[in-house]
Amino acid sequence: MRRILLVALGFVLLLPGLKLYSQTNAGVEKALEAKEQLGWQSWKDHNAKPVENMTPEDAIDIADGNVARGKQQVLQGISGPDCNVKSFLLAGFSYLWLDKDTVLMTYTATQDATCSGKKQAGKVIATSLWQRKAGKWVSPFHQETDAWGM
Repeated sequence: MRRILLVALGFVLLLPGLKLYSQTNAGVEKALEAKEQLGWQSWKDHNAKPVENMTPEDAIDIADGNVARGKQQVLQGISGPDCNVKSFLLAGFSYLWLDKDTVLMTYTATQDATCSGKKQAGKVIATSLWQRKAGKWVSPFHQETDAWGM
Protein backbone atom coordinates (compact mmCIF):
# COMPACT_ATOMS: atom_id res chain seq x y z
CA MET A 1 0.00 0.00 0.00
CA ARG A 2 2.82 2.35 0.90
CA ARG A 3 4.49 1.71 -2.46
CA ILE A 4 1.29 2.63 -4.32
CA LEU A 5 1.03 5.88 -2.37
CA LEU A 6 4.66 6.77 -3.16
CA VAL A 7 4.14 6.10 -6.88
CA ALA A 8 0.94 8.16 -6.88
CA LEU A 9 2.70 10.99 -5.07
CA GLY A 10 5.50 10.85 -7.66
CA PHE A 11 2.98 11.25 -10.50
CA VAL A 12 1.31 14.16 -8.73
CA LEU A 13 4.66 15.89 -8.38
CA LEU A 14 5.54 15.31 -12.05
CA LEU A 15 2.24 16.49 -13.58
CA PRO A 16 2.83 20.24 -13.11
CA GLY A 17 6.19 19.89 -14.88
CA LEU A 18 4.54 18.20 -17.87
CA LYS A 19 2.04 21.01 -18.19
CA LEU A 20 4.82 23.59 -18.05
CA TYR A 21 6.75 21.73 -20.78
CA SER A 22 3.70 21.66 -23.08
CA GLN A 23 3.11 25.38 -22.46
CA THR A 24 6.73 26.05 -23.36
CA ASN A 25 6.31 24.01 -26.54
CA ALA A 26 3.15 25.91 -27.44
CA GLY A 27 5.07 29.20 -27.45
CA VAL A 28 7.86 27.73 -29.59
CA GLU A 29 5.33 26.15 -31.96
CA LYS A 30 3.60 29.51 -32.47
CA ALA A 31 6.96 31.17 -33.21
CA LEU A 32 7.90 28.40 -35.67
CA GLU A 33 4.53 28.73 -37.39
CA ALA A 34 5.27 32.44 -37.89
CA LYS A 35 8.69 31.55 -39.36
CA GLU A 36 7.03 29.11 -41.75
CA GLN A 37 4.56 31.82 -42.82
CA LEU A 38 7.51 34.16 -43.36
CA GLY A 39 9.17 31.59 -45.61
CA TRP A 40 6.11 31.35 -47.84
CA GLN A 41 5.70 35.13 -47.91
CA SER A 42 9.37 35.47 -48.87
CA TRP A 43 8.78 33.05 -51.77
CA LYS A 44 5.73 35.06 -52.88
CA ASP A 45 7.71 38.32 -52.66
CA HIS A 46 10.87 36.90 -54.34
CA ASN A 47 12.87 38.07 -51.33
CA ALA A 48 15.06 35.52 -49.54
CA LYS A 49 16.58 38.07 -47.16
CA PRO A 50 14.02 37.49 -44.34
CA VAL A 51 14.79 33.75 -44.25
CA GLU A 52 18.57 33.78 -44.64
CA ASN A 53 19.22 33.46 -40.91
CA MET A 54 16.90 30.46 -40.54
CA THR A 55 18.33 28.54 -43.52
CA PRO A 56 21.43 26.52 -42.61
CA GLU A 57 24.24 25.77 -45.06
CA ASP A 58 23.15 22.12 -45.45
CA ALA A 59 19.45 22.90 -46.09
CA ILE A 60 17.38 20.73 -48.45
CA ASP A 61 14.09 21.78 -50.06
CA ILE A 62 11.97 19.30 -52.04
CA ALA A 63 8.96 20.71 -53.89
CA ASP A 64 7.24 20.11 -57.23
CA GLY A 65 9.70 17.39 -58.24
CA ASN A 66 12.73 19.59 -57.66
CA VAL A 67 15.44 19.32 -55.02
CA ALA A 68 17.40 22.35 -53.85
CA ARG A 69 20.53 21.35 -51.94
CA GLY A 70 22.42 23.81 -49.81
CA LYS A 71 21.59 27.26 -48.56
CA GLN A 72 22.39 29.07 -51.80
CA GLN A 73 20.14 26.86 -53.96
CA VAL A 74 17.29 27.11 -51.45
CA LEU A 75 17.57 30.92 -51.27
CA GLN A 76 17.81 31.18 -55.07
CA GLY A 77 14.60 29.18 -55.35
CA ILE A 78 12.87 31.61 -53.01
CA SER A 79 14.14 34.79 -54.62
CA GLY A 80 14.26 33.65 -58.25
CA PRO A 81 11.84 35.02 -60.86
CA ASP A 82 10.57 31.57 -61.95
CA CYS A 83 7.50 31.54 -59.68
CA ASN A 84 4.48 33.80 -59.67
CA VAL A 85 2.62 33.28 -56.40
CA LYS A 86 -0.78 34.94 -56.33
CA SER A 87 -1.82 33.61 -52.93
CA PHE A 88 -1.23 30.95 -50.28
CA LEU A 89 -2.85 29.82 -47.04
CA LEU A 90 -1.22 27.58 -44.43
CA ALA A 91 -3.44 25.57 -42.06
CA GLY A 92 -3.67 22.50 -39.87
CA PHE A 93 -0.28 22.76 -38.20
CA SER A 94 0.86 19.77 -36.15
CA TYR A 95 4.12 19.12 -34.35
CA LEU A 96 6.11 16.02 -33.52
CA TRP A 97 8.83 16.79 -30.98
CA LEU A 98 11.83 14.52 -31.55
CA ASP A 99 13.74 16.06 -28.66
CA LYS A 100 13.80 19.42 -26.87
CA ASP A 101 15.66 21.06 -29.76
CA THR A 102 14.12 19.30 -32.78
CA VAL A 103 10.55 19.36 -34.03
CA LEU A 104 8.91 18.01 -37.18
CA MET A 105 6.14 20.34 -38.36
CA THR A 106 3.40 19.31 -40.80
CA TYR A 107 0.58 21.37 -42.29
CA THR A 108 -1.40 21.88 -45.47
CA ALA A 109 -0.83 24.73 -47.89
CA THR A 110 -3.37 25.93 -50.40
CA GLN A 111 -1.67 27.92 -53.13
CA ASP A 112 -2.27 29.71 -56.40
CA ALA A 113 1.17 29.65 -58.01
CA THR A 114 2.85 29.07 -61.36
CA CYS A 115 6.53 28.18 -61.65
CA SER A 116 8.39 28.07 -64.97
CA GLY A 117 5.04 28.22 -66.74
CA LYS A 118 3.68 25.19 -64.84
CA LYS A 119 0.68 25.52 -62.54
CA GLN A 120 1.61 24.28 -59.06
CA ALA A 121 -0.54 21.86 -57.08
CA GLY A 122 -3.46 23.72 -55.55
CA LYS A 123 -2.96 21.97 -52.22
CA VAL A 124 0.12 20.37 -50.72
CA ILE A 125 1.00 18.65 -47.48
CA ALA A 126 4.19 20.24 -46.22
CA THR A 127 6.77 18.99 -43.74
CA SER A 128 9.51 21.11 -42.22
CA LEU A 129 12.18 20.04 -39.78
CA TRP A 130 13.15 22.71 -37.25
CA GLN A 131 16.23 22.54 -35.03
CA ARG A 132 17.49 24.87 -32.34
CA LYS A 133 21.20 25.47 -32.96
CA ALA A 134 23.29 27.95 -31.00
CA GLY A 135 20.07 29.32 -29.48
CA LYS A 136 18.20 30.01 -32.73
CA TRP A 137 15.71 27.97 -34.73
CA VAL A 138 16.72 26.91 -38.26
CA SER A 139 15.02 24.70 -40.82
CA PRO A 140 17.42 22.28 -42.55
CA PHE A 141 14.66 20.37 -44.38
CA HIS A 142 11.38 21.19 -46.12
CA GLN A 143 9.31 18.90 -48.33
CA GLU A 144 5.94 19.20 -50.08
CA THR A 145 3.65 16.47 -51.36
CA ASP A 146 0.78 17.10 -53.76
CA ALA A 147 -2.42 16.60 -51.77
CA TRP A 148 -4.51 15.51 -54.77
CA GLY A 149 -7.87 14.22 -53.68
CA MET A 150 -7.41 15.19 -50.03
